[in-house]
Amino acid sequence: MLFRSELRTAATELGAEDCLGDLAARVFVEGAPIQAEKRTMAVALASRGSVVGAIVTRFGEEEEANLNDHRDTLSAIATLAVAALETARRVEQLQVENAQLLQRLGADEAGIVGSSPEMAKLQRMIARVAPLETSVLILGESGTGKELVARALQRQSPRAAKPFIAINCAALTETLLESELFGHEKGAFTGAVAQKKGKLELGEGGTVFLDEIGELAAPLQAKLLRVLQQREFERVGGTTTHRLDVRLIAATNRDLAAAARQGSFREDLYHRLNVVALRVPPLRDRAEDIPALASHFLERACARCHRRVNSISPEAERYLMSYPWPGNVRELENAIERAVVLGESETLLAEDLPETVLESAPLAQAAGALQSSVTESKRQMILTAWQQSGGDHDLTAERLGIHPNSLRRLLRTLHLRETLK
Repeated sequence: MLFRSELRTAATELGAEDCLGDLAARVFVEGAPIQAEKRTMAVALASRGSVVGAIVTRFGEEEEANLNDHRDTLSAIATLAVAALETARRVEQLQVENAQLLQRLGADEAGIVGSSPEMAKLQRMIARVAPLETSVLILGESGTGKELVARALQRQSPRAAKPFIAINCAALTETLLESELFGHEKGAFTGAVAQKKGKLELGEGGTVFLDEIGELAAPLQAKLLRVLQQREFERVGGTTTHRLDVRLIAATNRDLAAAARQGSFREDLYHRLNVVALRVPPLRDRAEDIPALASHFLERACARCHRRVNSISPEAERYLMSYPWPGNVRELENAIERAVVLGESETLLAEDLPETVLESAPLAQAAGALQSSVTESKRQMILTAWQQSGGDHDLTAERLGIHPNSLRRLLRTLHLRETLK
């Protein structure tokens, strides 16, 4: 089965370049079975009103009397091949549409949580910028929720019903990222067995979010600048220029202004991206949002893990509030999910939290006088049970009526390990 670009090569290999070259032209014009010299036969593959390829076959002299039968057989094969081709194209289209729908559902299930002055200011800026077509550069540390801001811009824009395509520029090599962004033509490189549309083309009419834009290689920076300036692009290995209607939103945790001054990032591209800059504050600068975020993540983690945890204990909340969260909102979400997985009660307890959170926020600083008294009582109960059990860990847990894993966490959070040694 051959397509337009392959017919001349096939003709040469068959030793029928002259006759088959003319044959190919007539197949694509007439779209019907044609018999040519040297017992070479071609059957056109017609799909959606146009001829997209052909089945070309050369027969030996002994088959000359059966050419009519062979023509009928090739016509039947061509009909089946076209049906398979159309099915494959339809499946590819459905896969793209399904991915886009899943992205939209993901955007709806989690919005921006927080009512601190910093987040209120950010949301006001989002509301002002979203209806416009201008490029936006989202700045902030890793894990602050820059993609959520991009999705909020999409939801509040006239492009809300169109695709939202997110691309992590740091996750792919330069070659793969170029193909991912711009698409490629068949045969553009090893493994390119078919034409593929890029994420920019799939986002037509919608929004394309380029995360970690500071990691973009220099050659791709130049191509992206053309997209921003001319609103057009070419697929890898192609020569046709395609018009493009997308809104580009970029994000980075790097200082792009400094990178532009140093020459590691194109200054003209930086200014094109930085028409409007939105800065997402780190979690340590909006600690008052932590209880609301923790409750939000608790609800999501319970649904994923099929566990019932109704609340967060005051002690655990104090630990959460006093921790600096270098990994920002993403680290908080992971900490809550871990606590849901390892916890055993319907209340999220301090001992369920990660060790990094507990060790960096000493209990004596987080708790009041009453809580200190309760903690001391816990220590004494554990020490007494340990002595009565002869230092046996599992027997101590049994005396206390708790799981051995819970006892291990208590020993760690109450700083009893060294004492028991």
